[in-house]
Amino acid sequence: ELDDQVQANLPDEVRAPPCQAQPPRSLHPGDVGVLSPEHLQVLEAHWVELSELVFLADKDLRTKGFSLESCRSMVNLMDRDGNGKLGLVEFNVLWNRIRNYLSIFRQFDLDKSGSMSAYEIRMAIESAGFKLSKKLYELIITRYSEPDLAVDFDNFVCCLVRLETMFRFFKTLDTDLDGVVTFDLFKWLQLTLFA
Repeated sequence: ELDDQVQANLPDEVRAPPCQAQPPRSLHPGDVGVLSPEHLQVLEAHWVELSELVFLADKDLRTKGFSLESCRSMVNLMDRDGNGKLGLVEFNVLWNRIRNYLSIFRQFDLDKSGSMSAYEIRMAIESAGFKLSKKLYELIITRYSEPDLAVDFDNFVCCLVRLETMFRFFKTLDTDLDGVVTFDLFKWLQLTLFA
């Protein structure tokens, strides 16, 4: 039932192995596995344009492309070494997650409108591994829906990224696994500003 315990079945975290490759002298499509830090920064700088190119070309999605804030949230979720940037492995994991979210979005966009209703979003979020209360679903619709109460793909991804980030933060802080954490104002601000 919708008011049962809130929980998440999160995908395993992937740790990036240390890079052993030398930076390439020039960037070619076949060089993706050996990108230098400079190339990765260029890739990150163009993340918004890359997402627009891929998802705006998909005419059956109601999307404006990922906002800069959405991209920052995604980087925060996948940035395992805390440097504020995505390495190639981290980027690949994120890209595969987004592709999985797209598959879920398409599956639960039952009326094929390119966006999801409150009913559709609940089923999609559950399929993504999150079991939430009725009140949390109401909050998600309030936060992530457009004025017509539909959730577009960009907001769906942002919602899932935020849920995963918050569950992971909580799991890290819940060291005794009792479902309760205590923290001071600094930790609260750090948590809510970074998530």
